[in-house]
Amino acid sequence: MQGRGEQQQGTQQVRDFQPAPSEHPPKDRHGALEERGIAEVIAAAPLLLVGLLTLVAIWWDGAFDLRYWAPLTLLTLALLLALTLAGTLSLPGRGALLLALAAIWAFAAYTMLSAAWADSAGEAWEGAARAIFYAALFTLAVATPAGTRGRDWVAAGLLLGVVVAGLASEVRLLGGDTGAFLAGRLNDPIGYRNGTAALFSFAAWPLVGFAARRGYPSGVRAAAVSAAVLMVGLAFLTQSRGMLIGLVCGGIVSFAIGPDRLRRSWLALALVAVIALGSSALLEPYHGSGSGTGVAVAADIREAGVALALLCVASYLAALFAFVFDNGLRSPGVARSLRPLAAAVLLVLVSALAVGGLARIGNPVSYAQDKWDEFTEVETSSASGTRLGTVGGPRYDIYRVAVDQFREHPIAGAGEGSFAFAYYRERDTDRNLADAHSLPLRLLAETGLIGSSLFALWLVAVAVAVAGRARLASPGRRTAIAGLAAAGTVVIAQSAVDWLWLIPALFALAVFVLGLAARDDDDPPLPRPEAWLPRILICLVLGATILSVGTLFLSGVYVRKARQQEYGSPQAALASARTAGRLDPVAVTPLYLQASALESEGRRAAARRILFDALDLERENFVTWALLGDLEVRAGNEVVARRYYRRALALNPLDTGLQKLSRGERS
Repeated sequence: MQGRGEQQQGTQQVRDFQPAPSEHPPKDRHGALEERGIAEVIAAAPLLLVGLLTLVAIWWDGAFDLRYWAPLTLLTLALLLALTLAGTLSLPGRGALLLALAAIWAFAAYTMLSAAWADSAGEAWEGAARAIFYAALFTLAVATPAGTRGRDWVAAGLLLGVVVAGLASEVRLLGGDTGAFLAGRLNDPIGYRNGTAALFSFAAWPLVGFAARRGYPSGVRAAAVSAAVLMVGLAFLTQSRGMLIGLVCGGIVSFAIGPDRLRRSWLALALVAVIALGSSALLEPYHGSGSGTGVAVAADIREAGVALALLCVASYLAALFAFVFDNGLRSPGVARSLRPLAAAVLLVLVSALAVGGLARIGNPVSYAQDKWDEFTEVETSSASGTRLGTVGGPRYDIYRVAVDQFREHPIAGAGEGSFAFAYYRERDTDRNLADAHSLPLRLLAETGLIGSSLFALWLVAVAVAVAGRARLASPGRRTAIAGLAAAGTVVIAQSAVDWLWLIPALFALAVFVLGLAARDDDDPPLPRPEAWLPRILICLVLGATILSVGTLFLSGVYVRKARQQEYGSPQAALASARTAGRLDPVAVTPLYLQASALESEGRRAAARRILFDALDLERENFVTWALLGDLEVRAGNEVVARRYYRRALALNPLDTGLQKLSRGERS
């Protein structure tokens, strides 16, 4: 017999999803609901379209290249412009969410402004366009006039899309696809192992939160657990250390905001136990590659795929049994009596794990010192077991350069895109890198305290908006809010130790779901139809950003065209490169292509002048000096060539090729 407490819980769940009572007669209710559903789909169409395309872009290296993310940016800006012109852009009129919008657009504007003093105005322009993409996407998530149901569809579609990507990866594992791995670690679909880890970790906490919510069908809840095992298992196959930071921070947000904390805790612990149980088989590709020094073989990959599939099936069956029991607890007295017992057992298990961990590492102070010594070693060491417990690698050297750059330019920063110039001058390793591999350090080094503060203000304002919405929401709504907030947190937290900012499709997912989580349906819209002045200002800003990003995109189109024409028709390549240069007059790549085409036509003096034009744009760019050296070598001017090579070497002292060329040696 159903208890009163369970009846009340079921009634509340019905209220969470029940539409407002209709005033139509019963015979017209079906038609009214159908019309309302169509209206909600239309209202949510901009979100559905951009969300779908962002998911698709994941398969093109996370839209890393400008040609993939610039069209997404233009589409997002165009949708915002259309909503503004139609008078339906629903901006929040006050509060933390309005502050968040102002902060992220101010950050994008400051990034563009930094082109005035950056080492590369062209890199700064591209970096600002990327920031505009994130700002526009966040605005679309916040200001699209879609109802709660429409936003839920979008959020569910995003998570389902990531799960589908995981299933596709599992199929490749079962097929022994060696192309999905790099150095024994899962690399696809992002094409970057740490990015792939962040993608699959993105969906873990929303799935755990859904599975923990009592009242949903047991089979559906069990499927969510199985999908969570798949996501974390695939992330584990990447052997990305940064994913641990992302998952932990996402878990903190999930537990802080969401309901059902005890069930979430048990599910999270079970998830860790399942992955630990299958870790030996999952590590076969990594171990078979010589702990990341070689290539994974098909048999090892297939073994890991089979193991992961078995873990997913076993998790589904175990969760199905548990959830049938959980959903079937009709007596509130039984539920209340089991709760303290479940909490006590959980506490004992966690305490035992903590004690076991301390016993394994020994003296915590000595362990921390050993890890610090390992971190400061610039050479990467191979791990015999899992690399998740190691901290070695080149990051200490990268972070040192970023900190030094911040010390030199603490307020305004060195300018967007300037880190690479400092890194090649000051690095202690021969690793060729162009980013600080840490979003906080990148922001401090390139945008200083001003840019970093604007970005931090956006994060804090979003957190306040999400927390405020969750505090007033029903348990059912808090489940959705916590899942979205945790998913976004996973990616942003991992960005603290990685360059996920430069993978637009991935970072855009985080920004997008944070916007969905933060938007309160009760926020008063702005501008109103009669508020024409704000609409004009918004249209002007959006028009300017469309022009900026569109010009940059078209320049990239002509750059690719010039490269394709370079060997077949130098004259056509020159024309395309000049068009690219007119569209993007602060970029050096069009000038490089022009110089190459001119030299192919026998116009070496003109090519030399073009390269000097490139030096005027980026005086600290060692590539331009090296190209001048190459030009003089082909002209027979060895003495002049060595002088240029020495200038290039001064800007990149550890480059072995430049070292030989500056001494007059030829490879």
